[in-house]
Amino acid sequence: MEKNHFQIVKETRINTPQSLLTLEPGETLEISCIDFMPYSTVASAVSRLNQSADWTEFNIYTPDNGATIIVTRNKKEL
Repeated sequence: MEKNHFQIVKETRINTPQSLLTLEPGETLEISCIDFMPYSTVASAVSRLNQSADWTEFNIYTPDNGATIIVTRNKKEL
C-alpha cells in the first residue's frame, strides 16, 4: 500500500487549505477532528478550494456527525 503523504501544515496555527493541498490526487484521508480541525472549518476550506479550482477537486464526508472527517482529492479528468 502506498504511503500517505498528507501533512498538517502549521505556521502559527494550522493552515487548513494548505494541509489539504498536500493530498495527492486520488488519495483519501480519514482523520479525527481532534487531530486536525473541526469539520466546519475543513468543509469551508474544501468549498473555497473547489470554488477556486472551478471543479470538485475535493469531496468531504463525515460518518459520525463531525468527529471523523473523510476527505478525497479527486483526479481531474482530461
